[in-house]
Amino acid sequence: MILLSPDYWEIQTTPTKGKGLFAKKTIARGTIIGDYIGIVLHPRDALVDENNFYLMYYHDRAAISPDLTKPGVHLLNHACKPNSAFYIYKGHTLAFALRDISPTEEITLNYALAPKDGFCEPCEHICLCGNEQCTQTMHLSKDRYIRWRKLTETQAKETKHERIRYGKTLAMLSDYPESIPDEYSRSVNELFNL
Repeated sequence: MILLSPDYWEIQTTPTKGKGLFAKKTIARGTIIGDYIGIVLHPRDALVDENNFYLMYYHDRAAISPDLTKPGVHLLNHACKPNSAFYIYKGHTLAFALRDISPTEEITLNYALAPKDGFCEPCEHICLCGNEQCTQTMHLSKDRYIRWRKLTETQAKETKHERIRYGKTLAMLSDYPESIPDEYSRSVNELFNL
């Protein structure tokens, strides 16, 4: 679910990545863009598409499958040098602006997938961001992945998960933070060399 007012964003078709979310106005650094809302599934029931591109980890016993027919955070494409990132708050995965995002700019995330292993062969998680520092994969190196997990797990412990029910849509939070703590944002920027 996009939490920003519709006058801040629009959906466009990209040349190589399908649909994407683009800024219509400047989105200030630290602004919450949206919440990854969808049906709560047990991981054993979580196959949504052949590549699992749209599943979002909730915790070890649950994943979120978004409604692909509605605008949402699932429309943010991967980039090796993203302009937004994830922040775990009360178990919810919020997307926020890592820096000011300019009008007409595509809003992107680093998907921070676990390092490639035997389960991802042949790997379909190819990066098409075109950045000079593109790694050509949505998978992080082992070192970066460990750092990413430590950062997100430490932050996630600061708030308690809300109750969930399998087969039901994850309810929106009653309140969202107005912005993301600067320390967290700086750590993410450092991790992705921004």
